[in-house]
Amino acid sequence: MAPGPDVIGVIAVAGSFVVAVSCTAIYFGYLAWRVWHETALKRDMVARGYSAQEIIDVIGASGAGREGISPLSSVPPAKPVKQPAYSP
Repeated sequence: MAPGPDVIGVIAVAGSFVVAVSCTAIYFGYLAWRVWHETALKRDMVARGYSAQEIIDVIGASGAGREGISPLSSVPPAKPVKQPAYSP
């Protein structure tokens, strides 16, 4: 016994909602992944002693398709990073 036209319509509508929700979840998952990697890069650069302006330049240069002007385009140079008193 073949399914009726009503069942096929319900499956088609439900399938379109599943595809839309899946695409939305994948998109926002990608955005979260990108922010996580940018944060890791910033933390690594701070640990290595880069200034705030250098970090802004690197993040601005690596952002493909973003606005070219950073909201913090003129950050003063950072103070020297104090090293810990002990070495692990």
